[in-house]
Amino acid sequence: MIDAIDKLILEELEKDGRQSYSEIGDVVGRTEATVRRRVKKMEKRGVIKNFTISYEIDSKPKVRATVKIEPDYKNIKVIMKSLKSIDEITDIWRLSGDCGLFIIVEIPSIEKFNPLIEGKISSIEGIKIVETCFITDVIK
Repeated sequence: MIDAIDKLILEELEKDGRQSYSEIGDVVGRTEATVRRRVKKMEKRGVIKNFTISYEIDSKPKVRATVKIEPDYKNIKVIMKSLKSIDEITDIWRLSGDCGLFIIVEIPSIEKFNPLIEGKISSIEGIKIVETCFITDVIK
């Protein structure tokens, strides 16, 4: 999986593949060693092939939201499996106590949110959606 730092590194390599790891590190806020390690990992996974970017960076901003779910714990394994199969869900956390499940969804536009919630997530038996919040800014 490619995270935000990997995307920044790829963007820098796309601009100028001849940049040093140190120069890229300065731009992305990481050390030269971290950039070198991440580039090597992406090469191993086939994301970077001979310094040709094989990952397409989507220039359109995505809409991201958090969804807090109260699951029926009798069906937790089926619920988790069903949630994992939904492409728009990027992260799933099982929280302690009565906190339930917390997921992050990523969709191309806000118009796709209700169909995702109503058509895919809410249709899973044993799920009660407690709260949804749109992510407006990523600080870290």
